[in-house]
Amino acid sequence: MANVGQNVDDVDITVQIDDPPSKLVLVNLNIKDKLSNIRERLEQNSKIKMNNTLSFANSLLAEVAKEDEEKIILEKIIDKTNKILYLKTESEPDCEFLKDKLKLEYGRTVNLEIANKKAFTIVEDCEMTEIVDGCKNSTIEIDLEADHVMKNDLLLTAGTDHIHNFAKLGVSFERSKIKRSDLGTNSIYTTIEYGKVSLKFKLESTMEFIEAVEDVIKSKDPRNLKNITEEFGQFISTEVILGGRAYFKRSNILRKYSEGKTNKYDMSASNNIRINNITENLRRDTNNSKCECFKLIGGSQSSVNNFDDKTLVESLRDFRNWSCIEFKDPISIFQLLSEDLRKKILLIVGKKIFYTNIEDCFYNLFEHTSPKVFKMNIPENILKLFQNKDADCSIFATVVDKKEKDIFNCQILWSPNEVPKLVIHCIQKKIKKRKCKLKVRWMIVGYDINFNFNNSDFNIKLEVLKNNFNTSNCQNIVKTLDLEYDSSALCFGIPVLRKLNTSNNSLVIGHHFFDDKVNRRIGSYMFSYCLEKNHYVNLPDFTFHTLIISNYSNSDNWGILPFQCSNKLSNLLNFFDFTKSNALKSKPKFISLYSTGENYCSPIFLKQKMNGIKIKQLSISCIQDDCICKSKKLKDNLKYAFLGSIKGTLGTQIIDQYLKTDHVILDRERFNKWFN
Repeated sequence: MANVGQNVDDVDITVQIDDPPSKLVLVNLNIKDKLSNIRERLEQNSKIKMNNTLSFANSLLAEVAKEDEEKIILEKIIDKTNKILYLKTESEPDCEFLKDKLKLEYGRTVNLEIANKKAFTIVEDCEMTEIVDGCKNSTIEIDLEADHVMKNDLLLTAGTDHIHNFAKLGVSFERSKIKRSDLGTNSIYTTIEYGKVSLKFKLESTMEFIEAVEDVIKSKDPRNLKNITEEFGQFISTEVILGGRAYFKRSNILRKYSEGKTNKYDMSASNNIRINNITENLRRDTNNSKCECFKLIGGSQSSVNNFDDKTLVESLRDFRNWSCIEFKDPISIFQLLSEDLRKKILLIVGKKIFYTNIEDCFYNLFEHTSPKVFKMNIPENILKLFQNKDADCSIFATVVDKKEKDIFNCQILWSPNEVPKLVIHCIQKKIKKRKCKLKVRWMIVGYDINFNFNNSDFNIKLEVLKNNFNTSNCQNIVKTLDLEYDSSALCFGIPVLRKLNTSNNSLVIGHHFFDDKVNRRIGSYMFSYCLEKNHYVNLPDFTFHTLIISNYSNSDNWGILPFQCSNKLSNLLNFFDFTKSNALKSKPKFISLYSTGENYCSPIFLKQKMNGIKIKQLSISCIQDDCICKSKKLKDNLKYAFLGSIKGTLGTQIIDQYLKTDHVILDRERFNKWFN
């Protein structure tokens, strides 16, 4: 007889998991309940741990589809004689289970730590591809002092074969040829990987993530973006390799001589980790070499002390033991937002200096009208940025004559569907044939479409204004810049031509800026000088790019100073460090000249020297009263903006990680020495 208050349909049922049974649990259940409710009840049972990998089955062990659990009651499937409910472990991999267990909808940090909050949901069924021959071995050789970094999951889970996928997220490395003879005690790491499946999926941003981004955009403070990456992660991958991996360490390796190829990885800009992945003919003596397993990913083994590869392989037959052993093609969490939100993020962050370089240029001077078209050594993957309209890239360049004999002017030649080049003119009243040795410094500025904000200094704002001019009967242009007035803002400009032909190849487009403090306006003054005619002429059609740097902190490497000078030499003691070597002094600087207002503008050229700068206003015989050559000479109340060494605050904006395996990237120490 049923107890008072007890539902007659509540029955003690033996829950059996699998056949033969792996577990038996006694549970009181309502036999009239739907299976969907029974599932919820069993999920609360600490002994059963019901999850998506367990299916209901009848006495014949025929499984019930999950979508039918709302339609079927418990009484229909239990063994009424023995009062047994059968649960069957699914043999086929279950994407829902893997998604929840491995947190595939959560972003990751560059160290592959799982974010605190979920940024995405998987919107379609996962595309699962079986890896037929998923066993492979690889070897990593690592310097002894960096031995501890192998505990870092980025190295372990990214794998050296795919570290380049993380380049745009803060990882840089170089490929080189090695030839060395030494003795050392380095560590050799061997990995055994068992890949089971490749899992691809489509993601959609959660409302919580979208609202957090919108709040940052409303605040107009890009520093808050770092709060988002701390909560939601920095990147996510839309494809992962699942399976297991074991890591072994062998130390006390005595090397005598080796020659071969090395992949060297500098894992971040903030540390000195160097890893050599070597394929070589190597003669080595090993003394007391000890190999031990120190880390496992995936599988059912809980201890590395008694590792057995057969046990690992066998345990991976069960998909519940799989782990993420490789993340492929990681992308920023911001890249999956709508186009509108992505653009708003880029606007509040501003632009960055993607790449900068100093190159030698040899220029044979024969005649006035023959400019030097200089092809910059732009890495291939940097060039890809130019093909992406969202990056909105610009190039800025400056030139120094090593012998300091003449004035040189450069402008950008950027023809449609072609690689940008520099057009360099030598400005001489009377031609003097000679071979010129020039130093060309150039930099590429644009939006970071990969949203890598790791090394960004949000206290500095970079902006580029682009103005198109179609001029047919105009010797000069005075243009007020469309920006909020800031007397401390640094402006650097360069003209951009769409084509170069006989009609404009002898034209030098000069410029300077003006700072009108009374009317609170900053603007540019542009003019054109013809080397063939030795006179100022009408401007050609061109685009003028202006780089504006604002919100910067004071530094000896950039700023605005008064220009106290004669026509010969300016006082740049605050600009150049004369204690440095001549090699460092010879590096070109970006310099802009300012007058006091738009009524105090005239054609003027700027000559940069190794230890200073010089202004030059050409004396021209002309009978035209309205020609700009009659403009008042600029001498007083001038100032200049300068951008020297790229280091410190501004230097953190150089995104060297865009370069990949076919281009050399310096590690951070060498990088600073080279550029600074």
